[in-house]
Amino acid sequence: MRRQQLTEAQIAALFDPPTDRRELVRHCTLSEADTAMIRRCRGDHSRLGYALMLCYLRYPGRPLRINERPPPALISFVAEQIDVRPESIDDYLISGQNRRRHAAELQDRRRLRPFGRRPASELASSLLPQAMESDRLAVLAGLVIQECRQRGIVVPSPRSLERLCVDLRHQARREIERRLTGGLLTEQRRRLDALTERRAEGGQSWLVWLRQIPEATKPAAMLGLIERLNHVRAIGIDPARGHRVHQNRLAQLAREAGRTTVQHIAGYERQRRHATLVAVTLELIADLTDQAIDLFDRLVGTMFRKVESRHARAFQADGRAINEKVRLYARVGAALIAAREGRQDPFDAITAVIPWDRFRATVAEASALARSEEFDPYQLLGEHYAGVRRWTPAFWATFTFQGVPASASLLRAIDMLRQMNEVARPSLPKSAPTGFIRERWARYVLPGGAIDRRYYELCVLSELRDRLRAGDVWVIGSRRYRSFEERLISRETQQELQQSGTLPIAVDADFERFIAGRRALLDERLAAVELKAKAGLLPDVTLDRGVLKITPIEKSTPPEAEALAARLYAMLPRIRVTDLLSEVAGWTLFTDCFTHLRSGETVADPRVLMASLLADGLNLGLTRMAEACTIASLGQFAWVADWHIRDETYALALRCLVDYQARSNETPGFHA
Repeated sequence: MRRQQLTEAQIAALFDPPTDRRELVRHCTLSEADTAMIRRCRGDHSRLGYALMLCYLRYPGRPLRINERPPPALISFVAEQIDVRPESIDDYLISGQNRRRHAAELQDRRRLRPFGRRPASELASSLLPQAMESDRLAVLAGLVIQECRQRGIVVPSPRSLERLCVDLRHQARREIERRLTGGLLTEQRRRLDALTERRAEGGQSWLVWLRQIPEATKPAAMLGLIERLNHVRAIGIDPARGHRVHQNRLAQLAREAGRTTVQHIAGYERQRRHATLVAVTLELIADLTDQAIDLFDRLVGTMFRKVESRHARAFQADGRAINEKVRLYARVGAALIAAREGRQDPFDAITAVIPWDRFRATVAEASALARSEEFDPYQLLGEHYAGVRRWTPAFWATFTFQGVPASASLLRAIDMLRQMNEVARPSLPKSAPTGFIRERWARYVLPGGAIDRRYYELCVLSELRDRLRAGDVWVIGSRRYRSFEERLISRETQQELQQSGTLPIAVDADFERFIAGRRALLDERLAAVELKAKAGLLPDVTLDRGVLKITPIEKSTPPEAEALAARLYAMLPRIRVTDLLSEVAGWTLFTDCFTHLRSGETVADPRVLMASLLADGLNLGLTRMAEACTIASLGQFAWVADWHIRDETYALALRCLVDYQARSNETPGFHA
């Protein structure tokens, strides 16, 4: 038996006529020409049936089916316009001959083409670009219906629509695979296939090894990430190849591969296998780059925390001795002050507090306890340079940084360190860039005017971390630390939209006109506020001798209302969260949004899906959820979580809940 791809709710949303008053007015209002044509029919039942058939062909775009009864709201709305009784529709629905004749006549009059092979081919060709952006059947079905209405094609049956959408999705996937693999060299294909082969060390495949990203904040982890990144880059896939397809579909291919075994991927037919591996390679390059930069941030932060912690511990360890010295010298100082005021011998005053030999010893002890004038933990950073050098040469050699003009000095310093590592040059040139060095670092990087190599490189690392966080510097190949310009539409696309007048912004695209208008509006508002302030007309605001005083906001909710709210909440029945989730799912059908990553199908047992959602939302975990309920095993929960629950489906489900809430607020009495 053929499995239905679209849910009943999705089919109803696409094929059912409107029932909401606003939608009825929009789609089913009859013109004078319509009513003149309707009056030619004999009998109220024929006129009402003809008018309803006209409305059906207009929206949703199909004829009234056999044994189908239009919604009462639609019947009443149309009957009122042509001044007939709504009950007369019963006589019309009995006769199938009139229904078929009216459908054929109206299709011919409205120049509607029946759905068939040729219209299906036209629709598939025109919707292929959209299908390459999203392969969700519900989205494709909506696009097909919309295109049918625009092209004057009778909407196909649900089964034909599903078949067209499935074929369209297959064509889109084949086209995506073709674009991703087009122009690949034989050596590149061989290296892609090698990802599914086993490594000599460890016995695992190269792809599994690449996915095992080291997470420890250690130099070895950085070297491991760089080793994996260099291995992936050696395949030779140009990142620009990923821009041949929509980024959502590229990410989807990579996610599918992440939930599929390597053996399964190796069994794909050639083009699909290589397209999948290209998507995985591009995703790995971005992920490994982001992971390495995140680890860089943690390594530098850990170095500073260790120095500060060691500095604090050292000071804390000497705290008792320092306190003793302070108390002693306070007593000595008091004795000296008293001796001066009493015109006594100061040395006798000191020896009255502490023997002279012991006093001399305490001075030496105080000198040993004293810190430098800067009292700065940065003094200890130089001791960490050897550990930093374990990974920085590979780090500089692997990543390319770019930035805003203000970061030019820092970027030149990075390039210089990279070149020094390549030629094994130990000392810095006198022309080394120093414009990025802040005052806090200057006393260590430039002691006496000469450059200290250790502190110079440590300063570069610290400044790079700060600039990456601020977005002033970005990393080539990164997704998280990319340039802000890459997040915008291209200049070519912007120019095309400006020329066509379809730039999707709600303000004037010309900056000078925009800023002039905002300034004029600001001046107008400020002038109005100034007039009201001088006249004392600003509510709850006074301006006395240049001092602005605003009356505090009083509590607007009376105590009686809060007491009533507490009583009402106490009257509400207590309900289990599982029952509440099941009830909301019955109203909104949000569970249909959690579709399979590859096939787009819904979960066969919604209870397993909702239990998995609860495990995720309550941080319970799938293992404990499997132990707590008997509806499914841990393997079933894990399968549903891997293939059906992801950020995209969460967003769709939230949108479904928000839409339902909006409809319930707009329509009185609306409820499941």
